[in-house]
Amino acid sequence: MNARSFACGMLAATLGLVAPVAVHTAHAEPGISKGTIRIGQSAGVTGPVAGSVKEQIAGAQVYLKTINANGGVAGRRIELVTYDDGFDAKRTPDNVRKLIAEDKVFALFMVRGTPQNESILPIIGAEKVPLVAPLTGAITLHRPVNRYVFNVRAKYQDEVARAINHLATSGMSRIAIFYANDGFGQDVFEGFTTALQARGVQPAASASFNRPMGDIGQGVANVHKANPQAVMVIGSGSEAARIIKELKRAGSESQFVTLSNNAADSFIKELGDDGRGLIITQVVPGMNSSQMSIASEYRSMAKAQNVEPSNAGMEGFMSAKVLVEGLRRAGTEPTREKLVTALEGLRDYDLGGILISYSPTRHTGSSFVEMSIVSSTGKLIR
Repeated sequence: MNARSFACGMLAATLGLVAPVAVHTAHAEPGISKGTIRIGQSAGVTGPVAGSVKEQIAGAQVYLKTINANGGVAGRRIELVTYDDGFDAKRTPDNVRKLIAEDKVFALFMVRGTPQNESILPIIGAEKVPLVAPLTGAITLHRPVNRYVFNVRAKYQDEVARAINHLATSGMSRIAIFYANDGFGQDVFEGFTTALQARGVQPAASASFNRPMGDIGQGVANVHKANPQAVMVIGSGSEAARIIKELKRAGSESQFVTLSNNAADSFIKELGDDGRGLIITQVVPGMNSSQMSIASEYRSMAKAQNVEPSNAGMEGFMSAKVLVEGLRRAGTEPTREKLVTALEGLRDYDLGGILISYSPTRHTGSSFVEMSIVSSTGKLIR
């Protein structure tokens, strides 16, 4: 199935639309017509993160479908046009250019991946198109502040610092890292070394891999030889699963830790028995949380639509709530600049237990980070 076919199928299945792209001329602002607001997305619907991407999209659509069923935003239904980039950063810019030039989207939403988002920063800057809730915690999306980028999730370096603190309080000081050798992995590696240095220790070992992932045998051997108490695995989906599986086959009994980009049911299923005891940092509440009302809201809406809720879906749901609130505050005749101003005016906006705040000098919506562990039955426990 090609990218365009996927976009049409996804929209028709989830929002009941005949087609995702129609010609609108009733409003001068791109992506805005009398009855619709068109939002664009490029993400790896196929490839190593396909499982979690589909869960995230499904979570976002649960909220968008509810909003549309209740009149939309100022009488306009929200359309999400999704193009598949296969988690290949070389494909993302072309997708985004097409979304802006041909589909005339009003804003971009939930673009997945660090190099993918970094590759489109010049485009959104030149075109002045807001990007809401990029699915990455890369520091480059937070610092320096980009007027058109609104992060919802916490930074990867915040996740790493929390993970190192957790391991240290458990008595672990020999900690290794196996990471992707790109902007994502290097960002995390910087946070990793900084967190260890603050405790006066050095990495027990480090290894990296290039994308697409090839032979990682030497890296596995080097990390295993160091006999670390814990290993931070920094990859996406099937990459991280493969590292964990190969280290365990080599005889490693280390505590494995990975980040929120792998907090997906599909990832845990791929690991199977090798996932037991894996620690995963989280930047959104668990879907079964009894302490945050956003979780019960998500479960209720998902049930009403016969959609299976998931922890990755929770991030999509939370991101969609921020997008919709920004659109509401942009007024009855929204423009891209009005959306930027509206989002920068959000102060302690309560999503249901998670507070989102922006300002002209801060585009990091949430700093929420917590720890979870995969149980013996393959369930995430907070």
